[in-house]
Amino acid sequence: MKSTTPPIDTSRLRAAETIKVSGMRIAGWQTLAWTLSATTLLFLVGLGNHGLWGFHEPYVGGIIREMASSGDWVVPTLNGHPYLEKPPLYYALGALACRLSGSYDVFWLRLPAALTAIATIAWMSFLGWRLSSARAGGWAGFMVGTSELFFRTGHSAVVDMGLTAAVSFGLGLGFLVWVEPHYRRRWAPLFWVAVGCSFMAKSFIGPVLILLPMGLSLLLKRDRTVAAALFRPNWGMALGLAVPLYWLVLLYQRGGGSFMAEVILRNTLGRFLEDPELVPATGRLNEHSNPFSFYFSHAPSSALPWVAMWGAGLWSAFPKRRRHPLSMRSLFLPLAFAADLLLLSLSDAKRGVYLLPVLPITLLQAALWLDLQVPKAKARIERGLTWVIGFSVMAVGLLGIGFPWFVLPLAGPQWIFPLVASLIATTLSALALRLLWQRRFHAALDWIMAQWTGVLLLFLLVGVPLRDKADELPLRTPYNLALDLEHKGARVLEAHLTETQLGFSSLAFLHSVPSLKTEAELRTALASAEPVVVLADALWCDQHPGLVEPEAELPTEASRRPKMRSRVPLVLVNRAAAVLSKA
Repeated sequence: MKSTTPPIDTSRLRAAETIKVSGMRIAGWQTLAWTLSATTLLFLVGLGNHGLWGFHEPYVGGIIREMASSGDWVVPTLNGHPYLEKPPLYYALGALACRLSGSYDVFWLRLPAALTAIATIAWMSFLGWRLSSARAGGWAGFMVGTSELFFRTGHSAVVDMGLTAAVSFGLGLGFLVWVEPHYRRRWAPLFWVAVGCSFMAKSFIGPVLILLPMGLSLLLKRDRTVAAALFRPNWGMALGLAVPLYWLVLLYQRGGGSFMAEVILRNTLGRFLEDPELVPATGRLNEHSNPFSFYFSHAPSSALPWVAMWGAGLWSAFPKRRRHPLSMRSLFLPLAFAADLLLLSLSDAKRGVYLLPVLPITLLQAALWLDLQVPKAKARIERGLTWVIGFSVMAVGLLGIGFPWFVLPLAGPQWIFPLVASLIATTLSALALRLLWQRRFHAALDWIMAQWTGVLLLFLLVGVPLRDKADELPLRTPYNLALDLEHKGARVLEAHLTETQLGFSSLAFLHSVPSLKTEAELRTALASAEPVVVLADALWCDQHPGLVEPEAELPTEASRRPKMRSRVPLVLVNRAAAVLSKA
């Protein structure tokens, strides 16, 4: 007699196993809430207590200001000219924040980066919880949010954090498509939405960073059910394709073939092929040329102070002896990192921040490895785990001890502050080492993560304003001087300013500044009877000796410093403007 018992849905059972958490289920939400609270504090505190830093923040801020002022959400502009190095997603988010707040303060310019950083941390925490335990989710979120490169970029007005969020969501959703068969119809549409957002964040490189690991995984595993789930038409695929295509159509209507060539060819293929015809009209392609091995040497420092856990998590995916084939849990995340790292290394233009999109998934791998090893530590494994956590304790301790002495030269000869802070950091590190010696691995990990969070908050509240006052504030004085002369009736022009300088100019004057292209135009402007102020790139002027008379320059604090001269414009005035400057 045949049994009437219905067959067991094994896919549903496997899916249920992936969402089990340590202890009660509510503990997962509590851990996620604590992680979100701590990271929100970390990424919003100090967001507006310093000016725009570096090469990229000023011109990104200028583009946001112009988009918010013009209401043109399709074509980003800098000083009134199209700037098509990247699609408008980050600029549009920043412009929306500025329009809602009615301000172009640096806080609102950086807010999209901070919010996308918080979203990425929340997503990594959710993945760690869903794939292993609430404890793994908490560790994943803290390691991602407090790693050196991620933390620094999350406080900067740059487009790379938006790309990182989109790629992290795309890779995470793709991973869930593999390991949760019962929920594939839920995850697959969201996967394609993330792919579309990654394009709008940084053009074709975004989708490639997501689709390349997925394609390699399909080739290795040859799982037709996953392929069918991914490529079956759905609402997410339609949306993920429709938004980029709609923007490209609008872009073509505005600028025709030249705009399309700039976006599709020059700023994509131009970064991999050394072809003079593919050099972008916007951006500085050749400025970041580095050797093939650049990312291999910079990746460990990007994961500080969790580099030991990061390395151990990656190494665990490739054991020396294995009787059974690698599962997707052991294969996908390291494969995504390796494939994307190789792809980025093939590009001629390399910057440390370009590595950021693949950093969260590798730290998630480290958290999953920790959550597997800590409860089941055996004599052999425990020794290695102790070394990994001990290295992290020492890294956090040394950074915490050294930070106050970094601040000392900026704060003045008040040696008592760094001494007391260093002693506190030493005591906290000693307590973490004691927990480690007692083999209380959970407590040691939680303790050093809390300690590192305190160091970062101290850096945001004390170190950042001091550095801004000492090193960055003088960079903005030429624009303030020219703005003061404009208020007195002078006409402001620019000559060969860099993108950074144009961004500062856009934010200072709140309007586009007419450009002088040739030496003759500059001489004519300075010979004018009306008051004229010209902001000219110092390096361009140095390449044309005799172009500017010494008495035409109004020296600023930054122009007097040899190290800053290449970063700030010269303030050139004619006789009428010189009279205004003395008034």
